[in-house]
Amino acid sequence: MSLQVSSPTEIPVTLPRNCTFKESDWRVLANFWYPLAFSEEIQDKPLNRILLDEDLIAYRTTGGEVVVAKNLCVHRGTPLSLGWQEGDELVCAYHGFRYGRNGDCTLVPAQPDLPVPKKLCLQTYLSVERYGIIWTCLSGQPAADLPDWPEAEDKDFRRLHIDPVEWNSSAGRQVENFLDVGHFSWIHVGTFGNRECPEVPLYEVEKNEQGFHAEYPYQASNPDHSVLKSDRDDGTIQRWMIYDLTFPFSCRLNVRYGEGQTHGIFDSAVPVSRKKVRIFFFIARNFDHHIPSEDLLNWERGILAEDKPIVENQRPEELPLDLSEEFHIRSDRMATAYRTGLQKLGLGKEFSA
Repeated sequence: MSLQVSSPTEIPVTLPRNCTFKESDWRVLANFWYPLAFSEEIQDKPLNRILLDEDLIAYRTTGGEVVVAKNLCVHRGTPLSLGWQEGDELVCAYHGFRYGRNGDCTLVPAQPDLPVPKKLCLQTYLSVERYGIIWTCLSGQPAADLPDWPEAEDKDFRRLHIDPVEWNSSAGRQVENFLDVGHFSWIHVGTFGNRECPEVPLYEVEKNEQGFHAEYPYQASNPDHSVLKSDRDDGTIQRWMIYDLTFPFSCRLNVRYGEGQTHGIFDSAVPVSRKKVRIFFFIARNFDHHIPSEDLLNWERGILAEDKPIVENQRPEELPLDLSEEFHIRSDRMATAYRTGLQKLGLGKEFSA
């Protein structure tokens, strides 16, 4: 697939004001792609989002390109999210300064006949649109490619997403919870968890350039109120769960039920700050297309709601990368591979984002 990439301005990347991360950790994390918004969220005015403590805006030009920039008019420090868009230009609400698609200031209304200084420009960032998501990399030098999620672009798969949600936790804790297979039978008994099958079979973790791959079987509960209930099961259903983790915070889970039926779940945790995460979550299914979209999404919202109080109350809020800080058992193989991999990226041994 051909990707339209928006280039950053030639301005050195500095730490955000009041940054909650250690500088060394922030600079490692800034080298990766993160979802900023679903494509449909970009409307007719700048969209405001925070990533790694950096206050950002995103907007779409008349040619369809999405621009990501620092949410700041450099004249008097006014957030550009308070302003508006006219064609390819952003207009600051305070003094009407205009900025073009490349970040350069095009007009100073108070002195329209004088040349505009070249340093009067926006800080823009590398961005790309894929999977119906706007991605950005703050450093402008991505250390890895975007996650490889072919089902998200397959016409045989029906794709649905919930609005991004925010949890009071670190991104690392949220992703590790998504990878954790041992909690199904305890936390998710209201949705798919089977209390009769708490034992976790031995599984392997295969490392690769982007992250790792693991496969795990689970005899899930399929209660009568489940939107996945069918005549072919008796209250349980066999799942084959295939995980593909892309460092640092994105994971695809393909749940296979046999007969070619796949329910894909895509989770990408965006570190808003050190202790706040925005979760981009969508699904793609190649079967049972008759089930109403909202029923499927409400089912997924219910699963996330079961996880949320647990993850938000884990202590420390950050994810300890020193494996001696917490106790690990055999079923934690993905978790230990995840923590080891984050440490190899160069994140501090004590905590990650």
